[in-house]
Amino acid sequence: MRPSSARLTFAGFVACACVRLFAQGAAPATTQQPPIRTGVNLVRVDVYPTRDGKPVTDLRAEDFEVFEDGAQQRIETFEHVVALPAGPQSARVEPGSQRESLQAAANPRTRVFVIFLDTPNVSVANAYIVEEPLIRLIDRLLGPDDLVGVMTPAMSASQVVLGRKTQVIEEGLQQAWPWGTRHTTLLDDRETAYDICYRGSPLAAEMIARKRERATFEALQDLIRYLYAIREERKAILTVTEGWVRYRENRDLMRPYDGGPPGLDPITVGPNGKPTTRDPRNDLAPLSMTECDTDRMRLASMDNEEFFRDLVNDANRANVSFYPIDPRGLAAFESPMVPRSDDEPRIHADRQNLRIRHGSIEDLAAGTDGLAVMNTNDFDRGLKRISDDLASYYLLGYYSTNTKMDGTFRSLRVRVKEPGIDVRARRGYRAATVAEAASARRAMDPPSPSASGFTAALASLDRIRLDTRFRINAATAGTSGIVWVAGEVLADGRGAANLSRESTVDIEVAGDQSSASARVTLEPGRRTFLTSVALASTGGALDVRARFAAEGDSVLTDNVRLETGPAVTRPLLFRRGPTTANRVLPAADFRFRRSERVRVEVPVPAGATAGPATLLDRAGNALQVPVTTGERRDEGTNQAWITADVALAPLAPGDYAIEVAWTTGGSEQRTFAAIRLTR
Repeated sequence: MRPSSARLTFAGFVACACVRLFAQGAAPATTQQPPIRTGVNLVRVDVYPTRDGKPVTDLRAEDFEVFEDGAQQRIETFEHVVALPAGPQSARVEPGSQRESLQAAANPRTRVFVIFLDTPNVSVANAYIVEEPLIRLIDRLLGPDDLVGVMTPAMSASQVVLGRKTQVIEEGLQQAWPWGTRHTTLLDDRETAYDICYRGSPLAAEMIARKRERATFEALQDLIRYLYAIREERKAILTVTEGWVRYRENRDLMRPYDGGPPGLDPITVGPNGKPTTRDPRNDLAPLSMTECDTDRMRLASMDNEEFFRDLVNDANRANVSFYPIDPRGLAAFESPMVPRSDDEPRIHADRQNLRIRHGSIEDLAAGTDGLAVMNTNDFDRGLKRISDDLASYYLLGYYSTNTKMDGTFRSLRVRVKEPGIDVRARRGYRAATVAEAASARRAMDPPSPSASGFTAALASLDRIRLDTRFRINAATAGTSGIVWVAGEVLADGRGAANLSRESTVDIEVAGDQSSASARVTLEPGRRTFLTSVALASTGGALDVRARFAAEGDSVLTDNVRLETGPAVTRPLLFRRGPTTANRVLPAADFRFRRSERVRVEVPVPAGATAGPATLLDRAGNALQVPVTTGERRDEGTNQAWITADVALAPLAPGDYAIEVAWTTGGSEQRTFAAIRLTR
């Protein structure tokens, strides 16, 4: 029987997710190399301490001890990371390409999850049972910065898409719930050939079971290696499975079938009168008998128990933890058909098979410092243990006392001095070789000025906070001594600041050489402002602080730090769209919507002429979206500006940068402004 379309439905949803997540034109994914250590670089260790199964959240750096190959290390950096609660899907910013997804995964404060659906080892009924609890786990577990992907044994790990918005995954689980194929008659071409070659005998059934189990293990191994390549910090694989037998070598399966040893297929005459090696009596089989026998010998000699042990060891080296979920709940029998009560040998064999599969689930979790959810019909309670386990952890950093670049694996052990606390942490890391260290140093060579400007612009997006109600932005031009300050009063989940009456914004600009202040009065209902502050002299860094006060509302503050110098130019941003009544208004919050236009204004010296402007994705690739440039001059101050306007409607949510070039004094200058498109 050929696979039905229902069996492939969820894979189709995963493929759709790839298209939807990276709709803006994905950059090709680059081959990732496993993380290495160069010289005495910082080694990071993520630690999950628990007491009675609950995370311990009040530890300090001095409470931990880290040992590398038995030698105690000095902890240099320490951070307690608490996962943010899940927010609305609209607030999550999706990576714009596969490259951006990998860059986000490299952030040690970003948690990475992969949901592995073991389709050959989950029945249709149990796939349906676990659907809603799994969706609730996703909603409860994932924060706005976390990344999640889905994989099945039919996929390669390179096809896994790590994203932040989970509605595609949830839709796939809800609409394509019959993804499990265990205890069904759905067979692929090769499995169909086994069934035909061996006429439905137990030989064919065991070959199919062995083939499916090995396919799952190989897919998990592929996934472990892929996750190891993209980051060294902890990765979690939530594996929905009913367990495995872990087949050993079976010599009985190697015995000749049907009275004779395996051999070459005889040459016969086919229906078309031409010579053929295919037996016309077996014409429905996709494989010849010789091919079936070859597969039978290969499958019979496999040792999946050893493969499973290697898989667990690979997971420990890659800092991957498994959280297996058995969707059967409290299972009494392994077989879906309950045997007759008088068939005692069959009952004992069935219960033994159930213990074997349960044992494989427990071994996978225990061997990789994860948690198993099994033998319970209260899935929500069991899955909450996983959510709680991953909600809080500590990032420790140390400089290894072993400075040899020998490429060896170095074991790690973390201990908490306080008694009664269980600690789970990565088991070790691989040190760099001399060649790898040299390659890493070359990759860290200082970037070009334009590259550093692009990186600095993207770094400004780190100031975005979902709960901020007041934000400022500031611009400078060389050593002109003028600082332009733009501000926005925003709304968050608690509501907008009170703007029904007149409000004020006090601004202070302080530098090493001089300081100045200004006050801006906002009329009732007004949310934005733009003003300038003149300094007697500039040089070095400037601190710009703003204090917003409105009637009946608490005082809101914000600040920004500016670098000044002859070659330093920082632009202003403006927005125009339905929310601004189609007026161009100053923007201090760098989040925009597709219904808006963004304008960048760059203060330039008199006589400067506008050059080209380009829209770039987060990877620095130019996009085929037109950017309109222009020039203007302030009437009061006679300040010259280069402008660049972009319509955001063609773009997908993500981070972008607008590169603006101009010419002054015979040389070309460039500046960058970064934005985040939310929806």
